[in-house]
Amino acid sequence: MTNTVLIAGRIPERNRDLPDAFRMAGFEVAEFTSGGETLRALKGNRDCALVVVGTPEEIAPRVFLGGLARRFPGIRAALLLSAPDRTSLVGDEFLNLSGRSTGEVIDAVRGLLAAKKPPKPELRLIGRGREMERIRRTVDQVAPTSMTILITGESGTGKDVVARLVHEKSRRRENPFVAVNCAALPEGVLESELFGHEKGAFTGAAARREGRFELAHKGTLFLDEIADMSVQTQAKLLRVLEEKRFLRVGGVRDVVVDVRLLAATNADLEAAVQAGRFREDLFYRLNVIQLHLPPLRERREDIPDLVQTFAAEAGADHGIEPVRFTRDALQALTEYHWPGNIRQLKNLVEKLTILEHGETIDADAAARFLGERFSRSRHLPVPLPDASTRTERELILQNLVALRRELAELREMLIRSGGGRAPAAPYRSPREGPFEPEAEVVELEEEAEPRATRTAADHEKEAIRKALAESGGNRRRAAEILDIGERTLYRKIKKYGLG
Repeated sequence: MTNTVLIAGRIPERNRDLPDAFRMAGFEVAEFTSGGETLRALKGNRDCALVVVGTPEEIAPRVFLGGLARRFPGIRAALLLSAPDRTSLVGDEFLNLSGRSTGEVIDAVRGLLAAKKPPKPELRLIGRGREMERIRRTVDQVAPTSMTILITGESGTGKDVVARLVHEKSRRRENPFVAVNCAALPEGVLESELFGHEKGAFTGAAARREGRFELAHKGTLFLDEIADMSVQTQAKLLRVLEEKRFLRVGGVRDVVVDVRLLAATNADLEAAVQAGRFREDLFYRLNVIQLHLPPLRERREDIPDLVQTFAAEAGADHGIEPVRFTRDALQALTEYHWPGNIRQLKNLVEKLTILEHGETIDADAAARFLGERFSRSRHLPVPLPDASTRTERELILQNLVALRRELAELREMLIRSGGGRAPAAPYRSPREGPFEPEAEVVELEEEAEPRATRTAADHEKEAIRKALAESGGNRRRAAEILDIGERTLYRKIKKYGLG
């Protein structure tokens, strides 16, 4: 049983002796006056008692207390020693001991720490469609094993949720689940984050630091956006997978770990292998089991269930009444193409819950929150392409129209040069059939000066230029428009000189 107590907030005068009394009773005590410090301490020590003696000074009570109940549902105890009217904000997680003596508070903490730890909220995949049933079956089959799993799918399809579900259903569920977003960290930082470093390994390395592999020992390590990892770091990752050991940055002695690896990407790793951006041996090592998550537009039958679930969760998270949706609103949301997938849908429902809480949302209200793109897409028979595909198609169409116009002008010019009328007998080889106007166009095009051909690189460069312009130079937003990682976008910008 743990004996750790975290005290958050400014201690009232009547309980001034509380920290020393806890220490004399055999507890380890840590005191925090800011909300940020408190939350960081809870992240590192969930198996403790939290004594709230008034909410930390820079945090609003509703936000702080509601956030504790939502983010740390497995916490042993949370006690409120002041402002008893605030207990209603979070329900039964907080026991009101306002006005109690120090001895009574210590006895209550001791009893609560001895009680059974509340269960974690159950993770689940929402949806009754065929694709989700297939994914559930696969997760149930592979989760109890130690096999490496590669989770693929567009951004926002829930790859992180599937990774956590695999961990929760595995034999390692009582051990750490550590997640790393490879695209969010620069290359030098990523290597240190994964493998740790020794003291003095580089400037600023004042002490030894454990990496994510060590933190995930006996548990699960989830590497998101793994396609953005450099080839050099890929080589180190391959060694860990094969030998279960690695060197810290600046280290000389191997560190042995037991970690199950889950990886995710929204990129085509096979294409990356062909292009030399991803190691083939690592790809095969990761791709033992592949779980592909379909985009939301391919599982529209699940959207009503997702909407209702997200509305209930948002209401509970923020302590307000959830919104309700009419049948027309659910139908309109089902018809939308959702380029941001489940993440975009969840954000929309949460926004509606906060701004329209307790109201009934109809199709027009949903359209107002999604804007002009929503209104247009409701009447389309097919999903709109993403931004990069749409830009490329526009460029190709413009080129085709320009080419047709130039051919027509060239034809008229040649007709005028022949006396204002078309040639009576255009040349054709004996193998050609009867003359047709289209044949004349082709013949003239062959004689004309060759038109410059736009390569795929030209289209890619133009798509990146347009995305940067549309986002006002915000590279993170441009990467979202193009549906690629930020580091990938930085490389492309450097490659094409668009910086």
